[in-house]
Amino acid sequence: MNETQTAGTVRLRNGRELLVSNFSFAGLAVILILFEILTGGRLLGQRNIMNIFNNFFSIGMCALMYSFVMALGELDLSVGAIVGFSSAMAAFASQVSIYLILPVAVITGLILGLGNGVFTAYLGVESFIGTLAMSFVLRGLTTYFLNGAMGIPIEMRIFDENWIKITALIIMAVLAWFIYNRNKFGRYCRAVGASHAAAEQSGIDVRKTRLFAFTLVGLACGFVGFFTLVRACTASSSTGDAFEFDVLLAVLFGGMPLSGGWGVKFRAALIGALAMAALKSGMSLMGIDGLTQQVVQGIILICVVVISFDRKNVGVIK
Repeated sequence: MNETQTAGTVRLRNGRELLVSNFSFAGLAVILILFEILTGGRLLGQRNIMNIFNNFFSIGMCALMYSFVMALGELDLSVGAIVGFSSAMAAFASQVSIYLILPVAVITGLILGLGNGVFTAYLGVESFIGTLAMSFVLRGLTTYFLNGAMGIPIEMRIFDENWIKITALIIMAVLAWFIYNRNKFGRYCRAVGASHAAAEQSGIDVRKTRLFAFTLVGLACGFVGFFTLVRACTASSSTGDAFEFDVLLAVLFGGMPLSGGWGVKFRAALIGALAMAALKSGMSLMGIDGLTQQVVQGIILICVVVISFDRKNVGVIK
């Protein structure tokens, strides 16, 4: 390869890296401007801001903890099913006492996240397959137990207050940021994602790192299940449907590489979650039906993966 070809390759690589690093900010700006125009200024109107926040709250809560799984170079396709099952178990618990709703939702999510971690870290099941199987099982169980839907006392809607959700999101964000950037566990996750073998040689317990990462995602899903339940005051078999793809698209749109490692930036979770919240709200304001929205999200997912996919660092889908 001559010097001209080498220089061209370097410029191409630098241009691609610049595009990937700024894609999330540019994409968010495009979504906000485009739908603000298409909706006649209603997207960022006072009435719709809280709709955007409610979408952002749920996606953001899970995306924050999903960052650790992405840093490992893994996937969790069960988050929507965990949200739905946690919500269902909490609804059942409300028949005993309304004070059990929150702890049951959170503990259920925690246990299911722990289960995903055991499958992946200790039983050697690839995360893509293991969490997908978990999703199928939980969807079936949720439908079987609920047999349609189950309500909770309407007074539980007091927990759907905006200040409560804002406080919960801030606490979750600060906790996740601290673990990711100031705690050795965050460094361990990125080190494992960068090189499994090198991480083991440096003394990192790879299995425990994976176990804890999936458990954190389950914990976040438990909280989202609780807030989803108190917002609707009803748990149904459709709760959390396709939510896993909202979260996955959010972190990828935010700039997290599928390969994991040191390229995973914490801010991607929040930027991507905000972009997806605005996108969903904008399409709803335009009267776009749910199936068409999924098609649009699928196209965006393909585009994001094509732009951010690093073929040198990804051998197989885990």
